[in-house]
Amino acid sequence: MRVLVTGGAGFLGSHVGAALAQAGHGVVSYDMAAPGPEALAVFVAAGVGDVTHVSGQTTDLARLMDVCRSERIDAIVHSAGIVGLETSLAQPAATYHVNLTGMVNVCEAARQLGMARLIYLSSNAAYHGGDGSPLNETDPVFSVVRGNPAGHYGTTKMACEAIGLAYASSHGLDVLALRVTAIYGFGMRSPMYIKPMVEGAVLGRPVRFATGGQMKRDYTYVPDCAGAVVRSLAAPAPAEGAQRVFNVAAGRATSAADVAQIVRQVVPGADIEIGDALSPLEEVNARMRASLDISAARTALGWAPAFTLEQGIRDYADRFRAFAGTAGAHSRGQAA
Repeated sequence: MRVLVTGGAGFLGSHVGAALAQAGHGVVSYDMAAPGPEALAVFVAAGVGDVTHVSGQTTDLARLMDVCRSERIDAIVHSAGIVGLETSLAQPAATYHVNLTGMVNVCEAARQLGMARLIYLSSNAAYHGGDGSPLNETDPVFSVVRGNPAGHYGTTKMACEAIGLAYASSHGLDVLALRVTAIYGFGMRSPMYIKPMVEGAVLGRPVRFATGGQMKRDYTYVPDCAGAVVRSLAAPAPAEGAQRVFNVAAGRATSAADVAQIVRQVVPGADIEIGDALSPLEEVNARMRASLDISAARTALGWAPAFTLEQGIRDYADRFRAFAGTAGAHSRGQAA
């Protein structure tokens, strides 16, 4: 199958593209930016050198349609967009424009060209928070009292799911949405405590956080998320009235303080300190942080995470160590 991955040069997109190529699919990365060194390293490590990279934005429907036609695309994995609570609060108009317009455009491209499937990479940010119990796909994503605790970002995730389901119901488009959460691993950009912990430890640097020790996240290793996309692409079309939105996570929330302890075990000599208190922004973020119930993905998609948190952190550290060593050797060669 020929698969277009929007945001294919990004963190999750590059891992998804590599996993799809390993599974035998033809992959086209559609991104406004060219792949950077870390994304290229992901492809090299996966042994896939035939991923095609095409420049384009999801807000440009004409360009998107042209690429889908010329590349004979059969399915789309939509991972592009503006990500994060803080960014959405700083740039609300851009967040809505890019995320909502992008979702409508990929749905239109898939509808007009009769594609086999569209997979939307959503987020736990679509949830409206809870009481700390595991979040289930049927839990509320809207309130008549207050806005989404993940700000405009969470609101766009909620809305994009609704757009996809409307295309499924009204136009017969085969849409699946995967609610991913706290994705970590080589190439990650959002810190989430775990990036500076792992990478700082590998580089032998002290890592200090004044707050955040009790912030819990359902940390999910990026190869597990990519594997869920591969499974979703191959899954049978849902029956009439069947579920189309699935949680993809480790299924267990872990505090940042516990993550620090795991990193200390995995990387001997890791010098990490983190305070227990939460900043005001962390307190807001904590409202949407709980483990996700992944039983539906197990049943409908045949997917389950392959990595424990310790295994994922160990693999992440190994990958970053190899990359940092290669980059350092390259830079020393240039200097010489």
